[in-house]
Amino acid sequence: MFPSSGIRKLARSEEMFAETHNFIGLAAHVKGPMDADALSDAFDALLAAHPVLGGHLEQLPDGKWEIVLDDLMHPGIEVVELSGDEPAPPLIFDQTQSLVHLRLTVRDGQAQPTLYIHHSLADGHHQFSLVEELFSTYTDLVTTGTTRPVKVHPAPEPLEVILASRGVEKRPRSGLERLLAAMFAYELPPSRRAPSDVNPVLPQLVPMEYCTLSEQDTEQIIAFCRANKLGLNSLLSAAVLMAEWQVRNTPNIPVPYVYPVDLRYLLTPPVSATESTNPVGIATYLAEIHPGTDVAALARDINDTYKKDIAEGVIQQSFLHFSPQYVGNPPGLPDVVMFTDNGIVPPLRTPPDMEVAASHGEFYFAVGAGIEIYTSKIFNGALMIEYHSHGPDRDKSIAAIEAQLRSIAAKQTASTAG
Repeated sequence: MFPSSGIRKLARSEEMFAETHNFIGLAAHVKGPMDADALSDAFDALLAAHPVLGGHLEQLPDGKWEIVLDDLMHPGIEVVELSGDEPAPPLIFDQTQSLVHLRLTVRDGQAQPTLYIHHSLADGHHQFSLVEELFSTYTDLVTTGTTRPVKVHPAPEPLEVILASRGVEKRPRSGLERLLAAMFAYELPPSRRAPSDVNPVLPQLVPMEYCTLSEQDTEQIIAFCRANKLGLNSLLSAAVLMAEWQVRNTPNIPVPYVYPVDLRYLLTPPVSATESTNPVGIATYLAEIHPGTDVAALARDINDTYKKDIAEGVIQQSFLHFSPQYVGNPPGLPDVVMFTDNGIVPPLRTPPDMEVAASHGEFYFAVGAGIEIYTSKIFNGALMIEYHSHGPDRDKSIAAIEAQLRSIAAKQTASTAG
Protein backbone atom coordinates (compact mmCIF):
# COMPACT_ATOMS: atom_id res chain seq x y z
CA MET A 1 0.00 0.00 0.00
CA PHE A 2 1.43 3.37 -1.01
CA PRO A 3 1.06 6.21 1.52
CA SER A 4 -1.18 9.06 0.43
CA SER A 5 -1.96 12.53 1.72
CA GLY A 6 -4.97 14.73 1.22
CA ILE A 7 -4.19 18.10 -0.36
CA ARG A 8 -7.59 19.70 0.14
CA LYS A 9 -11.29 19.11 -0.37
CA LEU A 10 -12.87 20.37 -3.56
CA ALA A 11 -14.73 23.64 -3.10
CA ARG A 12 -18.36 23.99 -4.12
CA SER A 13 -17.33 25.65 -7.41
CA GLU A 14 -15.27 22.54 -8.25
CA GLU A 15 -17.57 19.78 -7.03
CA MET A 16 -19.81 19.76 -10.11
CA PHE A 17 -16.84 18.64 -12.21
CA ALA A 18 -16.26 15.67 -9.90
CA GLU A 19 -19.96 14.78 -9.91
CA THR A 20 -19.93 14.55 -13.72
CA HIS A 21 -16.36 13.13 -13.97
CA ASN A 22 -15.54 15.99 -16.34
CA PHE A 23 -12.22 16.01 -18.24
CA ILE A 24 -11.33 18.65 -20.84
CA GLY A 25 -8.87 18.10 -23.67
CA LEU A 26 -6.83 20.55 -25.73
CA ALA A 27 -5.32 19.11 -28.92
CA ALA A 28 -2.53 20.59 -31.04
CA HIS A 29 -2.41 19.72 -34.75
CA VAL A 30 1.31 19.63 -35.50
CA LYS A 31 3.16 20.02 -38.79
CA GLY A 32 6.69 18.65 -38.84
CA PRO A 33 8.42 15.99 -36.72
CA MET A 34 7.67 15.43 -33.05
CA ASP A 35 10.02 13.52 -30.75
CA ALA A 36 7.94 11.27 -28.46
CA ASP A 37 10.81 10.77 -25.99
CA ALA A 38 11.39 14.51 -25.66
CA LEU A 39 7.64 15.06 -25.21
CA SER A 40 7.63 12.40 -22.49
CA ASP A 41 10.49 14.17 -20.69
CA ALA A 42 8.69 17.52 -21.04
CA PHE A 43 5.55 15.98 -19.54
CA ASP A 44 7.57 14.61 -16.62
CA ALA A 45 8.92 18.13 -16.04
CA LEU A 46 5.36 19.52 -16.11
CA LEU A 47 4.30 17.00 -13.46
CA ALA A 48 7.33 17.91 -11.35
CA ALA A 49 6.51 21.62 -11.60
CA HIS A 50 2.83 21.07 -10.73
CA PRO A 51 2.72 18.12 -8.30
CA VAL A 52 -1.07 18.36 -7.94
CA LEU A 53 -1.36 17.09 -11.53
CA GLY A 54 -0.06 13.73 -10.30
CA GLY A 55 -2.92 13.37 -7.83
CA HIS A 56 -6.37 11.83 -7.96
CA LEU A 57 -9.77 12.32 -6.33
CA GLU A 58 -11.12 10.32 -3.43
CA GLN A 59 -14.70 10.47 -2.22
CA LEU A 60 -15.12 11.08 1.49
CA PRO A 61 -17.79 9.49 3.70
CA ASP A 62 -19.90 12.66 3.48
CA GLY A 63 -19.96 12.41 -0.33
CA LYS A 64 -17.54 15.28 -0.87
CA TRP A 65 -14.37 14.87 -2.93
CA GLU A 66 -10.75 15.43 -1.93
CA ILE A 67 -7.56 15.89 -3.98
CA VAL A 68 -5.09 13.24 -2.87
CA LEU A 69 -1.41 12.68 -3.67
CA ASP A 70 0.45 9.39 -3.24
CA ASP A 71 3.89 7.99 -4.06
CA LEU A 72 2.75 6.18 -7.20
CA MET A 73 4.44 7.42 -10.37
CA HIS A 74 2.21 8.83 -13.09
CA PRO A 75 2.07 6.40 -16.06
CA GLY A 76 3.37 9.13 -18.39
CA ILE A 77 2.38 9.82 -21.98
CA GLU A 78 0.46 7.46 -24.22
CA VAL A 79 1.64 7.12 -27.83
CA VAL A 80 -0.88 5.89 -30.42
CA GLU A 81 0.22 5.29 -34.02
CA LEU A 82 -2.52 5.10 -36.66
CA SER A 83 -2.85 4.99 -40.42
CA GLY A 84 -5.58 6.20 -42.76
CA ASP A 85 -9.02 6.35 -41.14
CA GLU A 86 -8.13 3.82 -38.46
CA PRO A 87 -10.06 4.79 -35.30
CA ALA A 88 -8.10 5.69 -32.20
CA PRO A 89 -8.58 3.45 -29.16
CA PRO A 90 -11.00 4.90 -26.61
CA LEU A 91 -9.62 6.99 -23.79
CA ILE A 92 -10.30 5.66 -20.31
CA PHE A 93 -10.56 8.37 -17.66
CA ASP A 94 -10.93 7.50 -13.98
CA GLN A 95 -10.73 10.48 -11.63
CA THR A 96 -10.01 8.17 -8.69
CA GLN A 97 -6.79 7.09 -10.44
CA SER A 98 -5.48 10.14 -12.32
CA LEU A 99 -6.38 13.76 -13.07
CA VAL A 100 -4.22 14.40 -16.14
CA HIS A 101 -3.38 12.45 -19.30
CA LEU A 102 -1.24 13.20 -22.34
CA ARG A 103 -1.92 11.25 -25.53
CA LEU A 104 0.32 11.64 -28.58
CA THR A 105 -1.55 10.44 -31.66
CA VAL A 106 0.58 9.97 -34.77
CA ARG A 107 -1.58 9.41 -37.85
CA ASP A 108 0.31 8.78 -41.10
CA GLY A 109 3.31 10.55 -39.60
CA GLN A 110 1.38 13.65 -38.47
CA ALA A 111 1.47 14.25 -34.71
CA GLN A 112 -1.37 15.44 -32.51
CA PRO A 113 -0.58 15.75 -28.80
CA THR A 114 -3.63 16.26 -26.60
CA LEU A 115 -3.47 17.26 -22.94
CA TYR A 116 -6.46 16.16 -20.87
CA ILE A 117 -7.06 17.51 -17.38
CA HIS A 118 -9.84 17.15 -14.85
CA HIS A 119 -11.97 20.28 -14.96
CA SER A 120 -11.89 20.62 -11.16
CA LEU A 121 -8.16 21.42 -11.48
CA ALA A 122 -8.24 23.85 -14.39
CA ASP A 123 -10.35 25.99 -16.67
CA GLY A 124 -9.40 26.60 -20.30
CA HIS A 125 -7.03 29.50 -19.52
CA HIS A 126 -5.23 27.45 -16.87
CA GLN A 127 -5.03 24.44 -19.20
CA PHE A 128 -3.60 26.49 -22.07
CA SER A 129 -0.90 27.84 -19.75
CA LEU A 130 0.09 24.25 -18.95
CA VAL A 131 0.20 23.43 -22.67
CA GLU A 132 2.41 26.50 -23.23
CA GLU A 133 4.75 25.29 -20.50
CA LEU A 134 4.79 21.76 -21.97
CA PHE A 135 5.66 23.00 -25.46
CA SER A 136 8.28 25.43 -24.17
CA THR A 137 10.05 22.67 -22.23
CA TYR A 138 9.78 20.35 -25.23
CA THR A 139 11.37 23.02 -27.44
CA ASP A 140 14.24 23.48 -24.99
CA LEU A 141 14.88 19.73 -24.93
CA VAL A 142 14.83 19.37 -28.71
CA THR A 143 16.92 22.45 -29.49
CA THR A 144 19.40 22.49 -26.57
CA GLY A 145 19.14 19.08 -24.92
CA THR A 146 18.46 20.68 -21.54
CA THR A 147 15.61 22.35 -19.67
CA ARG A 148 15.34 25.23 -17.28
CA PRO A 149 15.34 24.41 -13.54
CA VAL A 150 11.92 23.21 -12.39
CA LYS A 151 9.96 25.76 -10.37
CA VAL A 152 7.51 23.90 -8.16
CA HIS A 153 4.03 25.46 -7.99
CA PRO A 154 1.60 25.01 -5.09
CA ALA A 155 -1.80 23.45 -5.67
CA PRO A 156 -4.11 26.03 -7.26
CA GLU A 157 -6.66 27.67 -5.01
CA PRO A 158 -10.41 27.38 -5.61
CA LEU A 159 -12.43 30.39 -6.71
CA GLU A 160 -13.88 30.85 -3.23
CA VAL A 161 -10.43 31.43 -1.69
CA ILE A 162 -9.43 33.81 -4.50
CA LEU A 163 -12.58 35.90 -3.97
CA ALA A 164 -12.27 35.97 -0.18
CA SER A 165 -8.62 37.06 -0.33
CA ARG A 166 -9.65 39.98 -2.55
CA GLY A 167 -12.60 41.09 -0.47
CA VAL A 168 -15.29 39.94 -2.91
CA GLU A 169 -18.45 39.14 -0.95
CA LYS A 170 -21.88 37.81 -1.79
CA ARG A 171 -24.26 40.52 -2.98
CA PRO A 172 -28.07 40.48 -3.24
CA ARG A 173 -28.15 39.77 -7.00
CA SER A 174 -26.90 36.56 -8.59
CA GLY A 175 -27.51 37.50 -12.23
CA LEU A 176 -30.00 34.68 -12.75
CA GLU A 177 -32.89 37.04 -11.98
CA ARG A 178 -32.63 38.25 -15.57
CA LEU A 179 -33.79 34.85 -16.83
CA LEU A 180 -36.82 34.52 -14.54
CA ALA A 181 -39.03 36.48 -16.94
CA ALA A 182 -38.89 33.56 -19.36
CA MET A 183 -39.51 30.82 -16.79
CA PHE A 184 -42.86 29.01 -17.16
CA ALA A 185 -43.97 31.77 -19.53
CA TYR A 186 -44.06 29.78 -22.78
CA GLU A 187 -45.19 26.47 -24.19
CA LEU A 188 -41.82 24.86 -24.83
CA PRO A 189 -40.71 22.10 -27.20
CA PRO A 190 -38.84 19.09 -25.75
CA SER A 191 -35.49 20.17 -24.33
CA ARG A 192 -32.28 19.30 -26.16
CA ARG A 193 -30.60 19.52 -22.77
CA ALA A 194 -32.74 16.79 -21.17
CA PRO A 195 -30.49 14.46 -19.16
CA SER A 196 -30.35 10.73 -19.76
CA ASP A 197 -32.04 8.24 -17.43
CA VAL A 198 -28.91 6.07 -17.51
CA ASN A 199 -25.37 7.44 -17.44
CA PRO A 200 -22.10 5.69 -18.32
CA VAL A 201 -19.77 4.68 -15.50
CA LEU A 202 -16.75 6.38 -17.08
CA PRO A 203 -16.54 9.70 -18.97
CA GLN A 204 -17.48 9.63 -22.66
CA LEU A 205 -16.53 12.08 -25.42
CA VAL A 206 -19.27 14.60 -26.21
CA PRO A 207 -19.78 14.66 -30.02
CA MET A 208 -18.56 17.84 -31.71
CA GLU A 209 -19.16 19.74 -34.95
CA TYR A 210 -17.20 22.82 -35.93
CA CYS A 211 -16.59 25.42 -38.60
CA THR A 212 -13.42 27.35 -39.38
CA LEU A 213 -13.52 30.67 -41.20
CA SER A 214 -10.79 31.81 -43.55
CA GLU A 215 -8.21 34.29 -42.33
CA GLN A 216 -9.73 36.89 -44.65
CA ASP A 217 -13.25 36.44 -43.23
CA THR A 218 -11.82 36.49 -39.70
CA GLU A 219 -10.05 39.78 -40.43
CA GLN A 220 -13.30 41.25 -41.74
CA ILE A 221 -15.18 40.19 -38.61
CA ILE A 222 -12.56 41.87 -36.42
CA ALA A 223 -12.76 44.96 -38.65
CA PHE A 224 -16.57 44.93 -38.25
CA CYS A 225 -16.09 44.95 -34.47
CA ARG A 226 -13.73 47.92 -34.70
CA ALA A 227 -16.00 49.83 -37.08
CA ASN A 228 -19.01 49.31 -34.82
CA LYS A 229 -17.06 49.70 -31.54
CA LEU A 230 -17.99 46.18 -30.44
CA GLY A 231 -16.05 43.56 -28.53
CA LEU A 232 -15.43 40.33 -30.42
CA ASN A 233 -16.97 38.33 -27.58
CA SER A 234 -20.23 40.28 -27.83
CA LEU A 235 -20.44 39.94 -31.60
CA LEU A 236 -19.78 36.19 -31.53
CA SER A 237 -22.36 35.83 -28.75
CA ALA A 238 -24.92 37.66 -30.86
CA ALA A 239 -24.16 35.50 -33.91
CA VAL A 240 -24.55 32.29 -31.90
CA LEU A 241 -27.80 33.48 -30.31
CA MET A 242 -29.31 34.55 -33.64
CA ALA A 243 -28.35 31.20 -35.16
CA GLU A 244 -29.90 29.37 -32.19
CA TRP A 245 -33.09 31.41 -32.52
CA GLN A 246 -33.23 30.54 -36.22
CA VAL A 247 -32.63 26.80 -35.74
CA ARG A 248 -35.12 26.53 -32.88
CA ASN A 249 -37.90 27.94 -35.05
CA THR A 250 -39.78 29.26 -32.01
CA PRO A 251 -39.72 32.97 -32.96
CA ASN A 252 -41.75 34.23 -30.00
CA ILE A 253 -39.62 32.53 -27.34
CA PRO A 254 -36.51 34.36 -26.06
CA VAL A 255 -33.14 32.61 -25.83
CA PRO A 256 -31.53 32.49 -22.36
CA TYR A 257 -27.76 32.91 -22.48
CA VAL A 258 -25.19 32.02 -19.80
CA TYR A 259 -21.46 32.46 -20.32
CA PRO A 260 -18.28 32.31 -18.23
CA VAL A 261 -16.18 35.40 -17.60
CA ASP A 262 -12.47 35.05 -16.81
CA LEU A 263 -11.95 37.02 -13.60
CA ARG A 264 -8.14 36.92 -13.64
CA TYR A 265 -7.75 40.51 -14.85
CA LEU A 266 -10.95 41.84 -13.27
CA LEU A 267 -9.85 41.21 -9.69
CA THR A 268 -7.30 43.18 -7.64
CA PRO A 269 -4.63 41.98 -7.46
CA PRO A 270 -4.90 40.04 -10.74
CA VAL A 271 -4.85 36.23 -10.67
CA SER A 272 -2.06 34.43 -12.50
CA ALA A 273 -2.82 31.76 -15.10
CA THR A 274 -2.34 28.75 -12.80
CA GLU A 275 -2.93 30.35 -9.40
CA SER A 276 -6.54 29.18 -9.30
CA THR A 277 -8.48 26.24 -10.70
CA ASN A 278 -11.52 27.93 -12.24
CA PRO A 279 -11.46 31.68 -11.45
CA VAL A 280 -14.54 32.58 -13.45
CA GLY A 281 -17.80 34.39 -12.97
CA ILE A 282 -21.06 33.76 -14.76
CA ALA A 283 -22.79 36.37 -16.92
CA THR A 284 -26.39 36.12 -18.07
CA TYR A 285 -28.51 37.61 -20.84
CA LEU A 286 -32.01 37.04 -22.17
CA ALA A 287 -32.03 37.47 -25.95
CA GLU A 288 -35.30 38.87 -27.33
CA ILE A 289 -34.84 38.22 -31.05
CA HIS A 290 -37.23 39.08 -33.88
CA PRO A 291 -37.06 38.80 -37.69
CA GLY A 292 -35.69 42.34 -37.94
CA THR A 293 -33.07 42.05 -35.17
CA ASP A 294 -29.72 43.54 -36.16
CA VAL A 295 -26.70 41.52 -35.06
CA ALA A 296 -24.67 44.63 -34.17
CA ALA A 297 -27.51 46.04 -32.04
CA LEU A 298 -27.88 42.71 -30.25
CA ALA A 299 -24.12 42.53 -29.65
CA ARG A 300 -24.13 46.08 -28.26
CA ASP A 301 -26.92 45.25 -25.82
CA ILE A 302 -25.08 42.11 -24.68
CA ASN A 303 -21.97 44.22 -24.12
CA ASP A 304 -23.85 46.99 -22.29
CA THR A 305 -25.50 44.42 -20.01
CA TYR A 306 -22.13 42.81 -19.30
CA LYS A 307 -20.48 46.16 -18.48
CA LYS A 308 -23.32 47.08 -16.11
CA ASP A 309 -23.10 43.76 -14.27
CA ILE A 310 -19.30 44.04 -13.97
CA ALA A 311 -19.57 47.61 -12.66
CA GLU A 312 -22.10 46.48 -10.04
CA GLY A 313 -19.95 43.49 -9.05
CA VAL A 314 -22.63 40.94 -9.97
CA ILE A 315 -20.53 38.71 -12.22
CA GLN A 316 -17.56 38.63 -9.87
CA GLN A 317 -19.62 37.04 -7.06
CA SER A 318 -22.09 35.02 -9.12
CA PHE A 319 -20.57 31.66 -8.11
CA LEU A 320 -21.20 32.49 -4.45
CA HIS A 321 -24.91 32.13 -5.25
CA PHE A 322 -24.97 29.05 -7.46
CA SER A 323 -22.95 26.55 -9.46
CA PRO A 324 -24.14 26.33 -13.07
CA GLN A 325 -24.91 22.82 -14.24
CA TYR A 326 -23.60 21.62 -17.59
CA VAL A 327 -26.19 18.84 -17.69
CA GLY A 328 -29.90 19.47 -18.06
CA ASN A 329 -31.93 22.68 -18.08
CA PRO A 330 -33.84 24.58 -15.38
CA PRO A 331 -37.52 23.51 -15.41
CA GLY A 332 -39.83 25.82 -17.34
CA LEU A 333 -36.98 27.76 -18.97
CA PRO A 334 -36.25 27.72 -22.71
CA ASP A 335 -33.04 25.83 -23.43
CA VAL A 336 -30.06 27.80 -22.13
CA VAL A 337 -27.23 28.60 -24.55
CA MET A 338 -23.75 28.19 -23.05
CA PHE A 339 -20.90 29.76 -25.01
CA THR A 340 -17.23 30.27 -24.12
CA ASP A 341 -15.13 32.62 -26.24
CA ASN A 342 -11.43 31.90 -25.79
CA GLY A 343 -10.37 34.95 -27.79
CA ILE A 344 -7.16 35.15 -29.79
CA VAL A 345 -4.92 32.23 -28.84
CA PRO A 346 -1.21 33.16 -28.84
CA PRO A 347 1.16 30.93 -30.85
CA LEU A 348 2.93 28.12 -29.03
CA ARG A 349 6.72 28.03 -28.84
CA THR A 350 8.06 25.23 -31.06
CA PRO A 351 11.35 24.05 -32.61
CA PRO A 352 12.21 25.61 -36.01
CA ASP A 353 11.11 22.54 -38.00
CA MET A 354 7.73 22.23 -36.30
CA GLU A 355 4.59 24.35 -36.05
CA VAL A 356 1.15 24.05 -34.50
CA ALA A 357 -1.22 24.55 -37.42
CA ALA A 358 -4.53 24.24 -35.56
CA SER A 359 -6.10 23.10 -32.31
CA HIS A 360 -9.41 21.82 -31.02
CA GLY A 361 -11.10 21.14 -27.70
CA GLU A 362 -12.71 18.01 -26.31
CA PHE A 363 -15.17 17.43 -23.47
CA TYR A 364 -15.61 14.18 -21.56
CA PHE A 365 -18.49 13.65 -19.13
CA ALA A 366 -19.92 10.59 -17.41
CA VAL A 367 -23.36 11.48 -18.75
CA GLY A 368 -25.31 10.09 -21.68
CA ALA A 369 -27.16 13.26 -22.75
CA GLY A 370 -27.83 16.88 -21.91
CA ILE A 371 -24.54 18.59 -22.81
CA GLU A 372 -24.77 21.70 -25.03
CA ILE A 373 -21.61 23.85 -25.16
CA TYR A 374 -20.38 26.30 -27.80
CA THR A 375 -16.77 27.48 -27.80
CA SER A 376 -14.74 29.77 -30.05
CA LYS A 377 -11.16 30.87 -30.58
CA ILE A 378 -8.94 32.54 -33.16
CA PHE A 379 -5.85 30.44 -33.85
CA ASN A 380 -3.32 31.21 -36.56
CA GLY A 381 -5.59 34.03 -37.71
CA ALA A 382 -8.64 31.79 -38.30
CA LEU A 383 -11.86 31.89 -36.26
CA MET A 384 -13.12 28.47 -35.19
CA ILE A 385 -16.50 27.71 -33.62
CA GLU A 386 -17.03 24.36 -31.88
CA TYR A 387 -20.37 22.88 -30.83
CA HIS A 388 -20.16 20.07 -28.28
CA SER A 389 -23.60 18.47 -28.02
CA HIS A 390 -25.48 15.22 -27.56
CA GLY A 391 -28.25 16.66 -29.77
CA PRO A 392 -29.12 15.25 -33.21
CA ASP A 393 -28.71 18.41 -35.33
CA ARG A 394 -25.25 19.71 -34.52
CA ASP A 395 -24.51 20.28 -38.21
CA LYS A 396 -27.57 22.54 -38.63
CA SER A 397 -26.56 24.71 -35.68
CA ILE A 398 -22.97 25.07 -36.90
CA ALA A 399 -24.15 25.83 -40.45
CA ALA A 400 -26.46 28.56 -39.12
CA ILE A 401 -23.64 30.14 -37.10
CA GLU A 402 -21.24 29.96 -40.04
CA ALA A 403 -23.84 31.67 -42.25
CA GLN A 404 -24.26 34.46 -39.68
CA LEU A 405 -20.51 35.02 -39.47
CA ARG A 406 -19.96 34.94 -43.23
CA SER A 407 -22.78 37.46 -43.63
CA ILE A 408 -21.06 39.79 -41.15
CA ALA A 409 -17.74 39.40 -42.99
CA ALA A 410 -19.40 40.06 -46.35
CA LYS A 411 -21.16 43.15 -44.99
CA GLN A 412 -17.85 44.55 -43.74
CA THR A 413 -16.11 43.77 -47.04
CA ALA A 414 -18.87 45.57 -48.95
CA SER A 415 -18.72 48.61 -46.66
CA THR A 416 -14.98 49.07 -47.18
CA ALA A 417 -15.20 48.43 -50.93
CA GLY A 418 -17.89 51.03 -51.32
